[in-house]
Amino acid sequence: MDLGFGLVGTGLIGKVHAEAIAAIPGARLVAVCGRDRSRTSELAGKYDAAAFTDYNAFLSHPDLQIVNICTPSGTHAEFGIAAAAAGKHVLAEKPIEISLERADALIQACDTNRVKLGVIFQSRSLFPVQRIKRAIDEGRLGRLHLADAYVKWFRVPEYYGPGSWHGTLALDGGGALINQAVHTVDLLRWMVGPVETVFAFKGALRYPHIEGEDTLVASLRFKSGALGVIEATTSIAPGFKRRLEISGERGTVILDGDEISVWSLEGEDGDTEAKGEQITDGSSNPAAIATEGHRRQIEDMITAVIDNREPVVSGREGRHSLEVIEALYRSANENRAVIL
Repeated sequence: MDLGFGLVGTGLIGKVHAEAIAAIPGARLVAVCGRDRSRTSELAGKYDAAAFTDYNAFLSHPDLQIVNICTPSGTHAEFGIAAAAAGKHVLAEKPIEISLERADALIQACDTNRVKLGVIFQSRSLFPVQRIKRAIDEGRLGRLHLADAYVKWFRVPEYYGPGSWHGTLALDGGGALINQAVHTVDLLRWMVGPVETVFAFKGALRYPHIEGEDTLVASLRFKSGALGVIEATTSIAPGFKRRLEISGERGTVILDGDEISVWSLEGEDGDTEAKGEQITDGSSNPAAIATEGHRRQIEDMITAVIDNREPVVSGREGRHSLEVIEALYRSANENRAVIL
């Protein structure tokens, strides 16, 4: 029997989820919910799913078991808490929410109602990323010294235009850091470990009309003693692949986009095993999102439900990157170092 998925949100990322679900044996998109009746009906019709504009009616669909939340970030808790109360498992797009308070409310609701909560961080599922993570966990880099994340992307003016939720504090929670760089911040925290202290500066340099930032730079100290930096921007034309550099006493590994460009570790020959599978590059085009990473995470969510285990990226796992981001924003707003 197929697991029934429901989609709330019919924008760009909702279409990615729908396509990924359709590619998975044992998964079926049974319902789609959105504000725009025409757009919702069009997406639902493509996958032979029921279309809803009323969220409570959507949650009442008899075949619905997992709700994929693809709405603006600041609405994830609202939709997720209601889904959990209806007994549905929840898979939320990144970030889990725009504040730790709201993220914790969503986590608590899923715990109380005994449903699974997953957060989409599809970069973790990439084979080159997993190779780097495995090398760090096995101690092959030795004691880590420096860990840097660079997300120098570009968004055209229309992205932050009238009527857009992007760059708003109420729905985006900020700008380039929490929306675009969150994936790489998640990788940095997942690979290197907890962050101890941050100091950040931010500004709306190219797009001064937005409430959030289009540029942020920060210094970090990890609890392990390693140091690092984060550069997050949507103001740099033409936009460049994200870059993650991690160095330890035994060498350096670098991830360019989704590919390993440097593998220089003592006693290793730098082979190209799992060098790359460039499946996504949102550096200048937010629509350049492949479905493969989402497919892998949705498959994991299915297994988590069937086997009654936590998803690989659970709500609590998804919270970690938001904790770092919230500290970075506080540091930039208050012009001081923040201890997590």
